[in-house]
Formats: sequence, structure tokens, C-alpha cells
Amino acid sequence: MRKSGIALFVALATLTSLRAHGTTWIESHVNDPISGARLKVAEPGSSGSYIYDWPGKADQVFWPFTDDNWLWFNRKSGYIAFGDDFANLDSAKRVMLRDWLKTHYKRESPLQTRLDLLHWAEQVYAARGMNDDFWCHFLRVMAFETRAHSSESLAYVKRVIPLLVTRLANANDLAQRLETLYLLSEYHRRLGLVEESNGYLEQLESTDAGDKLSQFKTYLLKIEAEQRAAT
Repeated sequence: MRKSGIALFVALATLTSLRAHGTTWIESHVNDPISGARLKVAEPGSSGSYIYDWPGKADQVFWPFTDDNWLWFNRKSGYIAFGDDFANLDSAKRVMLRDWLKTHYKRESPLQTRLDLLHWAEQVYAARGMNDDFWCHFLRVMAFETRAHSSESLAYVKRVIPLLVTRLANANDLAQRLETLYLLSEYHRRLGLVEESNGYLEQLESTDAGDKLSQFKTYLLKIEAEQRAAT
């Protein structure tokens, strides 16, 4: 669901009738790829276009990544990951990560809060050697989740900007280009870089989205207007 957020929005969103709705989860079981233990987890059940109007929209971060249920964690082995890539370990990486966890996971210092778990997940993902596409999303998750701590949130914003610049340069998908222009405008604005922010916003405004993506472009411009009005 990480990579398909834009496509899902385009397919599902009816922006004239966004309302506050709930989501549902389905109980499931998976094997921890590190220890082999059977874990009880939750997988996404039902949702709708309303998730695109929830607070994470400012960072283009959406349910289920904003929900505790999607962060799967084995407190015995220390292995943690979002549900969509929990099992994505080849044999070599599994051996490497098992050794890494034995050295770095401290069971005597239990992780209590969501931010504790996310910070630990960041370390585990770094040990896994995730690619730039992954980090472009994860760092935005962290910018959103740490928004109550301005300096920490902005530190994540600074880290993700170079990845977004690269993504924009390589974007061959119009929806991704629109989203990236929005994010670069929004993140430069948060850092107080007004000229750079306005430059990306002008590019977004001047990009021809065509009939298929005109609603998506309007949605992004609406978010940016809301964010600017709130500061």
C-alpha cells in the first residue's frame, strides 16, 4: 500500500463528500522471519477515500501506516516492520539481521510507545539496507509522527528533501510528479525557505494534470493552501 497510495487516491477519491469514517482490521497470523515464531497480527480490512483527508495528508502519509496495528513487532526476537514488508527477507539478509538483533536489541529495556517502536523500526530498517524509495516514504511517516516535537520533525524533513529532489528528477509518472512537487513545496515552507517553496508550488500549479489527474492536483493544492493558512 505504500507505493500505490496515489493510484488508490485517483481510483477511490470523491473529494466532494469526504467525511470522518472508521477503518476495520482482520486478525491474521504470520511467521517472524528471524525466529520462526508464529505471531498474531492485524491486516487492513475496510477503508475508503476518507483516509486521504486525515491529518497525514500533509505529508502524504496514509492509513494503515498511521495505525499501530500495521507495525508488527516480535518482542522476543526484536524484529519489527510494517506489515507490507515484514516477510521480505532473503536468506542472507535473514542471517545478517538475526546477528544484528542479537547485538543491538535490548529486551531488558522494553519499547513502550508508538514513537519508541518507530524509532526502533528505523534502526532495523537501516540494518536491512532499505532503498531510497522506502526511505522517501518512511522519513515522511516520521516527520508526521513526530509533529508534536518540531525540531525532530524538521530533522526528518531535511533528510527526506534530497530523496524527493531525486524522485522529481526521475519521475516518469505524472501523479508521482504532482505529489513530489507538492511535498517539496510543503517541506521547504516548513523550513522557512519561502522562495524555494513558492518555486515548487508554481511548478505544481503550472503542470497540466489532464482530465484523469485534475482532481488529484486540486486535492494537493487544497492541502497546501490549508497548511499555509494554518501558519
